[in-house]
This record gives sequence, C-alpha cells and structure tokens, in this order.
Amino acid sequence: MLMLMAAAVLLFRIYLRRKNRLLLEKERMSQEFERNLLRSRLEIQEQTFSHISREIHDNIGQVLSMLRINLNTVNCSEEQSKLNLMDELLGKAITDLRSLSHLLNGELIRTEGWVKAVEKLFGDLHRSGIHKTTLHVEDHLPPLGEDKPIILFRMIQEVINNVIKHADASEISMQALKQNGKLLIVLTDNGNGFDTGAVAAGAGLNNLTSRASMINATLELRSQPGEGSSVVISINPDGNE
Repeated sequence: MLMLMAAAVLLFRIYLRRKNRLLLEKERMSQEFERNLLRSRLEIQEQTFSHISREIHDNIGQVLSMLRINLNTVNCSEEQSKLNLMDELLGKAITDLRSLSHLLNGELIRTEGWVKAVEKLFGDLHRSGIHKTTLHVEDHLPPLGEDKPIILFRMIQEVINNVIKHADASEISMQALKQNGKLLIVLTDNGNGFDTGAVAAGAGLNNLTSRASMINATLELRSQPGEGSSVVISINPDGNE
C-alpha cells in the first residue's frame, strides 16, 4: 500500500510538472503569436506611410511647386499684395507637406536616426506658435538597432498627438537620457492632466503598450487632474525585439 501511495504521489507530481510546462509553453506561444501579429500590422502600417509619403512628395508637392512658379509669372501691380500672400501661403503648404512626407517615411528614420526625426517634430511644433517646446537629448545614447527607432518614434508621435488633442497644454517637453544602460524617454506637458486609473482601465493605451512590448520597453504614465502629465518610456537596448 505504501509503495502504491508513493507511486501515485510521484505520478501526480509528474503530471503537474508536465501540465505546468504545457501551460507555460501555451502562454509563450500565445505571446509570440501576438508579437508576430503586431509586427505584421506595424510593417503594413509603415508600408502605407511610405506610400503616402511618396505620393505627397512626388505628386502633391510637385503640383504645388508648379502652381507657385506659375503664380510668380503673373504681373498685376494692383493685386500684388494678394499675390504675395498667395505665394507665402503656397510656400508654407509646400514646406508643411515636405515635413509631413519626411515624418511618414520610416526609411528616413532608419537612415538619419530617430533623434533627427524628433528634432524636426518638435521644431514644427514650436514654429506653429501654439506650443512652447523644450527638447533635451543627451550625447552617446544607446543604439537601438534597425526597427526599434521607428517604433519608438511612432510612440513619441502618438503621445504628442494625444497631448495636442486632449491636454489643452501650452508647453510640451521631452528628455532622452541614458540611465543604467537603458534609454529613458520622458515626455511632459502642462495640460489638464487626468486620472491615470480611469485611463488605464480603458483601451486608450493599448497601442502604446503593444508597441512598448515589441521593443522590450516599459511604459509609465504619471498624471493628476489639473497638474499636467508625463509619459516615461524605458528601453533596454540589449533586449530582443
């Protein structure tokens, strides 16, 4: 009887170990499937962005440039002030479209780096006159490889877009730091603020958190109603994508 009981206990323990291994393997496969699904979705998104970028640069930008050239050939002294204003507006439209084309183009981020793209993004924000911007980027930041910079830049874009849409902020700042071997991105605004518990319970952060998981990053949201907000992205450059 004792031998039978010992054998039963042993078999039960073996069963539990195998069951736990199967559950862990199932969880790992589920997580891997979600990562691959998100990666495919982001690749399709980047291809779409690149296509739109080329269309803006090759078609719309050229049409506006030709319109501006033809406008400058018009000679009408009585309407010169209106012509000058139209020329100025066309110049601004061409510049804005070119800027948008560059920001949509993932290949540009790969070649020139995510820091250059962020500098351009903050420069455009500052020139709009609506937001006061501050950007501090430390030297010798950890390299992120080929794909992580694009995903990081899209995350920064999304945070800033959310601030513009919802925060009613007049100041937006960003710091890029090296801390304990990790890349630390801190985005701060002086807007309305919000209840982080209420936001975390909804689906608003799903896209950011999914992208963060792809680049082995952690995402922290800090805010209180009436006291602005900050988003902290911490990336381990040595982690797997």
